[in-house]
Amino acid sequence: MTTDDLPRSPTGRVPHWVVDEAANRRVPPHAWAPAPSTPPPGARPRRPLGQRILTVVSLALLGWVVVTGPLPALLRSADLPWLDGVVAGRVPAPAPDVVALADDMHLTAHGRDLLYRAQPELLDATAFAGRCDRPDTTAAEGGAVGCYVGPRGADLRHADGEIVVYRPADARLHGFVVTTAAHELLHAAWDDLAAAERTEVTPLLEAVVAGLDPADPVHEQLTGSVGPYPESRPTELFAYVGTQVWRPGGLGPRVEELYARYVADREALVAVHTGFRDMLDAVSAEVTAAQGALDARGLTQVLDQQRYDADVAALASYRAALEQQETQIAAMAPRERDRLLLSWTWRDGTVLPSSPAEQTLARARELLARDEAELAARAETLAATAAEIAAEEARVAALRADADALWAQLDPAG
Repeated sequence: MTTDDLPRSPTGRVPHWVVDEAANRRVPPHAWAPAPSTPPPGARPRRPLGQRILTVVSLALLGWVVVTGPLPALLRSADLPWLDGVVAGRVPAPAPDVVALADDMHLTAHGRDLLYRAQPELLDATAFAGRCDRPDTTAAEGGAVGCYVGPRGADLRHADGEIVVYRPADARLHGFVVTTAAHELLHAAWDDLAAAERTEVTPLLEAVVAGLDPADPVHEQLTGSVGPYPESRPTELFAYVGTQVWRPGGLGPRVEELYARYVADREALVAVHTGFRDMLDAVSAEVTAAQGALDARGLTQVLDQQRYDADVAALASYRAALEQQETQIAAMAPRERDRLLLSWTWRDGTVLPSSPAEQTLARARELLARDEAELAARAETLAATAAEIAAEEARVAALRADADALWAQLDPAG
């Protein structure tokens, strides 16, 4: 123990929660994310080789304590970062899906150690319900998709904090899970930083966020996650910037140095977030484009149908006029009928010049038959197009339902 009597982590640092409790500061119950490797530079220094050898010998003599029970207070407060993840019982064996998640998060060895010690739980909507609730969250603001609960004092079961992550069923949202888990891991990393490092990097992170487009969703996300706990803004800055913000060359040497303790390739981690957002945008764009094309085709079909109906009505009037003329001429005496000359301008502008009536009527009958055949073909085309449009409507409806279901899965409470 140091003279300040504050308990220290196995790495020798005083955890952030300890300082908060000692100062009687109000802190949020969770580091909260709302609903949508080689050791890095700057890693903690190792002890000289001679000291490490002596420590190994001492641990060998105390091996029965390490294996059979909790670490003694003296050992738990020692600065032994090189033993993180090695001492038996210190890091539970991670499940294969958690190991795969760590790979996709591009974590360093130390980042993996933090992740595994927090024993992350990847839960479906049912199991996740209520696990990350926060009393200040309203239904209108949306729910959480993950949370990091910091270390709980002397409770050895939660001495390294806990990470809980909602995992949607749709495999296309894996990038969403990776980003959420990395966000919560960076909350644990924030607690792992020294107090002076947190003080140093906070204004640097604020400057990064201030330089973002005002329309960037990070601003709204920060507001939702911080809620009524302004003192939690620094850790939320660290988590959001670390997982969602990248510029060519990084965000500055010191910022990237601190992130590099935990994330070996932060550009690749941010690319996971960007890729997942691009996938959602692509799904929405596909629905929008398909619906737009369907609407345009439907409008064309309506206009074609209207023209067809008008042509059918016009041809019907010409047919009636022709039949009436034929009836009248048939009623004439043969000598009168033979002397009768008749001309006609057909509906399409075709001029039937003055000719014997029977000849003109015969020509009109040919034009009538031609137009009836053309209208019959158009009717078949309209019927076939209507069937195609109906099939496309079903396809677009399925696309829209899929997109809606995909978006709905982003919110476990939905």
